[in-house]
Amino acid sequence: MIGAAVKAHAWQLVALGLAGLLLWQTLHRHAAELDAANTHATLSSERAANESNARRQAERYRTLEGNHRDDIAKITADASTVNAAAVGDAIRARAAHDRLQRDVAEFLTAHRVAAQARAAAGDGAPDSAALDLLADLRRRADERAGELAEIADRARISGTACERAYDSAHALSVAAQQP
Repeated sequence: MIGAAVKAHAWQLVALGLAGLLLWQTLHRHAAELDAANTHATLSSERAANESNARRQAERYRTLEGNHRDDIAKITADASTVNAAAVGDAIRARAAHDRLQRDVAEFLTAHRVAAQARAAAGDGAPDSAALDLLADLRRRADERAGELAEIADRARISGTACERAYDSAHALSVAAQQP
């Protein structure tokens, strides 16, 4: 009797079991779809945030690079100005050197004339070789000192410009590493 009742309701029990399974699968699928939608929304917001951060960082690096480029241009312009001033100073020093050379030449000429006059008066033979040697040594030493001064000026100007460019690049590097 119980077996006959179970047989009569077996199809109904199987249908109820399948309906329950279908309901469970539908709920599970709905939960998975909600989870996928949440994941997609989270991913979209993270992508948007990452793109925004990337744009901000790119703009920040462009600004830093522009500032560095401006610093380098200013350093170069300043070095050119200082170099032009040093060249002007060298030209003035060369003019002073030439005036001094003329004065020395006039002194030597006057000394030779006086020595020849003394020799003509019988005071002895003129000997201006030592004086000529000293004048030549002084002239060559002065010319070499001028050359070395020009070299030292150029080296100082270039070194200062290089140091300032390095400081600018270092500041750029430090600023780029900061968040």
